[in-house]
Amino acid sequence: MALTGCYAFMKHVVTLLNILYLSCGLLLMLLAVWMWIDQTFSLSMVQDEASYYTGVYLILFVGTLLLIVGFLGCAAAISESQCSLVLYFCLLLAVLVAQISAAVWMYANNDKLVELVRYTVKTTVQSEYGLIEGRTETFDAIQSGFECCGASGPSDWAGSKYNNPQTESLGLAISSPEQSYKIPASCCKGDPKQCSDAQTAVASGPISELIYSEGCTEKLLYTSRKSMIIFLVLLVAIGSVEFFGLVLALILCCAIRAVNTYKN
Repeated sequence: MALTGCYAFMKHVVTLLNILYLSCGLLLMLLAVWMWIDQTFSLSMVQDEASYYTGVYLILFVGTLLLIVGFLGCAAAISESQCSLVLYFCLLLAVLVAQISAAVWMYANNDKLVELVRYTVKTTVQSEYGLIEGRTETFDAIQSGFECCGASGPSDWAGSKYNNPQTESLGLAISSPEQSYKIPASCCKGDPKQCSDAQTAVASGPISELIYSEGCTEKLLYTSRKSMIIFLVLLVAIGSVEFFGLVLALILCCAIRAVNTYKN
């Protein structure tokens, strides 16, 4: 005997919810892949790679599990199988717990993120840019993409190994106020001919208007905070829908059990 009345309506709601779960699972998997390959995320968290990739793997796991749960939920609701609904309930509960873990991980690492970004950007500007190819390409992409220059501003390049490759220990200022230094081309917003002259600056002199005046640290922090807030809001929204799905799955399971008992 098939489910009728309100239970039939609930069965269709569960089916629609699981189509939503399938979509959310795909989105979480895409987010994990983006965090894996995105240069901004990689540079921001590179000093704590273990924690960073733990979070990425957790998000990928949740996305994959949500994809499986969505498919199983659709099949269970359409077939009205009690066993499938119980399995679906258990897997959906596991997804919800994993999402809560991801949210806790992000909240716990929130305070560390600010200092981590500041330290990483400063280290890249002082010691790695121009010497490590991968870091150089990444930071060029950040400077041109975010329209920023250096850690806190263009003058940071004065004391970096980019201008003093033989120096072992550097601050963010050069010793002579008349000494000139070069600023990377990715800091310039003009055409190559204009930037050729604008890239050379003097410590005590003004910096060309063609050079981005803002540092990259604050812009990276703003982007990281914004991304984290959006992600946490999405987790809460998806978690609320999943909780609703758990309740409906329990009701359907009880209804199917009652129908099967009546048939016997």
